[in-house]
Amino acid sequence: MPERTGPLLRVPLDEDAVAWHRLFDDPEVMRYIGTGLVRDLPWYEAFVGRQQQLARDSGLCLFSLVVDSEVVGFAGVQPWGADWGPTGELEIGWRLGRAHWGRGRATTAARAVVQRARSAGVPHLVALVHEANAPSLAVAHRLGMAPEDLLVSPEGLRVHQLGLRLGS
Repeated sequence: MPERTGPLLRVPLDEDAVAWHRLFDDPEVMRYIGTGLVRDLPWYEAFVGRQQQLARDSGLCLFSLVVDSEVVGFAGVQPWGADWGPTGELEIGWRLGRAHWGRGRATTAARAVVQRARSAGVPHLVALVHEANAPSLAVAHRLGMAPEDLLVSPEGLRVHQLGLRLGS
């Protein structure tokens, strides 16, 4: 069935924690995210709160991706939060529930995020993608991101750092 409306990015609402938890309570969705840990609802409630604060502070965050009035995932920008990798950089990221894979939604949303970041004066974005996550690597390449580094996470996973210059 064709989508009735195009994807919308908006600052997550409190109730989006429930949607994110439902969408991401799936080991297959989380397979390439950090350690692959599936999180509980309180974790997502706190996560949404952090994204709301980030949006208030910077205008950017991991935005809820809404299609036909349904939250299907998120896409956005947040500071790299781990104590390894590109400390101090802004990371672009996207995550969709499994039922929403393969429809071009991650690419469409990520392109909109790049435009928002560019409009906000962000000079550079990074994406960190597990080496076996071919769909996310493809999204990063469609955005024009280029390889910057090959990292090894504390868990021993090989992670590509891709970058995109937005400013002069």
